[in-house]
Amino acid sequence: MTFGALSTGKRIFWISFILLFGEIMAVRWLGIEIFAIRAFPNLIIMAVLVASSAGLASAGRKEFSAKSIPLICAAVCALVLPVVFAVNLNFHHLSLKLDRSGPDFAMALGVVSAAIICLYYLFTHLGRALGREFDKLPPLEAYSINLLGSVIGVLSFALISFFSVPPFIWVLMLGLACAYAFASRVAIGLTAVLAACTFMMTHTSYWSPYSKLDVVPIATDQQKFFGTDNYVLNSNNHYFHFATKVLEPDKEKELAELTNPSAQQKILKEYYRWLKIPFETCPRHDSVLVLGAGSGNDVAFALKSGAKSVHAVEIDPIICTFGSKLHPNKPYLDPRVHLHNEDARSFLRYSKEKFDLIEFAYLDPGSTLNSGSFLRVDNYVYTKEAMESALRHLNENGVVCLTFATGAQSGVTHRLYKTVEAAWGQKPICYVDKDWDSVMFLFGPGSKTINLPDSYMGLRKFPSTPDELKDTAPSTDNWPFLYLQIESAGIFLYIGVLLMAVIFPGILLALAGRSKGGPISGMEWGNMFFLGQAFMLVETKSITELSLLFGATWFVSSIVILVVLLLAYIATLLVVRFPQKNVHLLYGLLAVAVAVQFLFNIPADTDMSPAMVATISALINCLPIFFGSMIFSTCFSRAKSPANYLSANLLGVSIGGLVENLCVVMGLKNLTLVAGALYGLSYLCALGMFKDGAGTGAGDAGDGEQVGEKSLESNNDSQAS
Repeated sequence: MTFGALSTGKRIFWISFILLFGEIMAVRWLGIEIFAIRAFPNLIIMAVLVASSAGLASAGRKEFSAKSIPLICAAVCALVLPVVFAVNLNFHHLSLKLDRSGPDFAMALGVVSAAIICLYYLFTHLGRALGREFDKLPPLEAYSINLLGSVIGVLSFALISFFSVPPFIWVLMLGLACAYAFASRVAIGLTAVLAACTFMMTHTSYWSPYSKLDVVPIATDQQKFFGTDNYVLNSNNHYFHFATKVLEPDKEKELAELTNPSAQQKILKEYYRWLKIPFETCPRHDSVLVLGAGSGNDVAFALKSGAKSVHAVEIDPIICTFGSKLHPNKPYLDPRVHLHNEDARSFLRYSKEKFDLIEFAYLDPGSTLNSGSFLRVDNYVYTKEAMESALRHLNENGVVCLTFATGAQSGVTHRLYKTVEAAWGQKPICYVDKDWDSVMFLFGPGSKTINLPDSYMGLRKFPSTPDELKDTAPSTDNWPFLYLQIESAGIFLYIGVLLMAVIFPGILLALAGRSKGGPISGMEWGNMFFLGQAFMLVETKSITELSLLFGATWFVSSIVILVVLLLAYIATLLVVRFPQKNVHLLYGLLAVAVAVQFLFNIPADTDMSPAMVATISALINCLPIFFGSMIFSTCFSRAKSPANYLSANLLGVSIGGLVENLCVVMGLKNLTLVAGALYGLSYLCALGMFKDGAGTGAGDAGDGEQVGEKSLESNNDSQAS
């Protein structure tokens, strides 16, 4: 396999594009279609980074030849085809939860292992190809081109998410990029076949910035009550919600009195009952806020119940269109409805409206993840601060109604109870339903006048005994892990998979042979490694901050990664133009930036505009990344073996993805302190580099300027061509 007539700069650009685009595509697509992979947060990212690092470190030891083509094609097919046919193969049902046993568990572990092995094989080859080209150019020139390719890769996927582009386009873009970068006719043929298969199996789904959505019409036996056009909405191959017509009183009574209902009729009866409760119990509901409005069932029921004004908040733009075009009542077209396509927390932060009733309407953005992970799944909608913000938006006798799809035995229900209690300062009214496996909380000033029996509408109050409510911590913005379920056996499984997929390969990589640029010293390796770890933690903190502002969507995450890469590119250009003589000053500025990030808190309510809050938050979160990138580029400019430097850095980024799980113990805010400590270790290594004459001390300033000028001239020539 050859590169054809491409220049070294273009090869670096396109391989970098393929690496970033392929990584994000693997994270999103594998996580959607294969349930078992969701049990391991960041596993795909860490595996891809370790594999890329291994390829970079071994670039000089083994050539990338045509002999690899059959195995590469097999690995690609082994990744893409099972994902394309995941529903038919029942991969979306595979679980690694340890209450299951037998073939399901073994098959799930086998699927995860096979995916990781394929990713390792493919990304090691890509890393090796990148490393061979990297060592042909001055370090900063190669790195700047690498960053540009990465930026375009991330930007492409951000646009894919924003415009809801289906997966067969993802396959076409990645496959054609590979065909061009490696001058491969085989890649063109394989891309055509895989894109065709992907189109056939996924063209009926909607691919929003948030999830994969499937609209499934409700069976014809329900038309007697609800008529036509009712549907079930599945998210990421799992049930998400119903969209049903609001019944007239006679039909509603007929459904309630139905004897021997079918299984689906029974489910619809239960669902309809839950919709009614808030409006039958709350003293007033002239003004209603529905958070997580979905296709509009709660909005339609609010309108039927006499609401004069309904504000509907839904983060998914595709689901918003369903409420106007697909829902049988089309509630979002009603003039009394004000639709807001934004995150619930963002609306609560900036809105000045007051409401009689606020509904958290089964707002479960992690519903397809909730028990799929042994560790962290961030959720800022159900934190103590979110509940406090909702209470501040109530009128004098207003009520908050929070419903969730978990029952009395669920740890999620217990955490929600503690969270509401901590926010309101009182015990909420709480009902659970065994058959529907749901919970409902009523709290706020108006709930004091609600006097319901212990058994209401077939439900029962929770907790019925003191022992029924487990002692669990409330969810907060610093610890937003609503779904966290730590099992001893699950933790051993989690650690075992990470050891095999990340830690052991990382150790072998550290001991492996070097690229053709030659070995690097231990201090140089440590400097790059710790910079990579700290970078990953700071990036994670930035993503969580902006997720708190705008919601945890693929688009938001892509934009954060894009900004991070652009900052690194700008920092590289500055170091090229103005070679740094005093790296100690940069570390000092970095320490100040990290301290400011640690002290900064996003306000729960503010009079500032959303743009101003976002700008301030972005600036504070970007400063550590900017100064860290300047330090990286300054050290990298002295590299005699750029591929080995980048290899050590990527390995550090990968291990940083593992270290970030410390937030489960110490909270998200303290990730900044861990990042600061890692930056400190990189500084100690930098001091050792200076002492050994391998770094960027003042005595090397003249050489640094020459390297910078040479890199700039070469980069300008490359861009001009």
